Amino acid sequence: MKNILLIVVGITASLVVGCGPSGFPTAKTIGVVKCQGQPVAGAMVYFEPISTGDKALVGKQGFSFTDAEGKFDISTYTPNGKDGAVIGKHRVRVGRGDAKCNCAMNEEVDLMQVEVKAGVTNEFNLDLKVATQADKQREAMMTDDEENE
Repeated sequence: MKNILLIVVGITASLVVGCGPSGFPTAKTIGVVKCQGQPVAGAMVYFEPISTGDKALVGKQGFSFTDAEGKFDISTYTPNGKDGAVIGKHRVRVGRGDAKCNCAMNEEVDLMQVEVKAGVTNEFNLDLKVATQADKQREAMMTDDEENE
């Protein structure tokens, strides 16, 4: 019983100081996804931590859908909890989800790399490029692969 109490106290303390259950600290991470200057609703936004130097473990990937105004608010350890992304460097990816626009989106291709910093609200504007014919073919192949699984 004493061990269970210690575990509960430890988890509660880590959540209070801004760490996820695995102990990696997070920071508020928000932004807007746009295609040709217009907000993109329903897109999937991923913030994947990048290992740097001697750090083999870097934390979990953060995720959010964009709202009607193209805004996202990343959640990492709590679903829809908007706890932010793990502090450190990330590769950012945007997937199609339910988005309807003519810009390139591929959750397997890096859009950019950014650094999430502690103690501040990290805000990133993600400007997508118009999809080329190659982008459209790649997306169609991905969709076919998903349907065949």
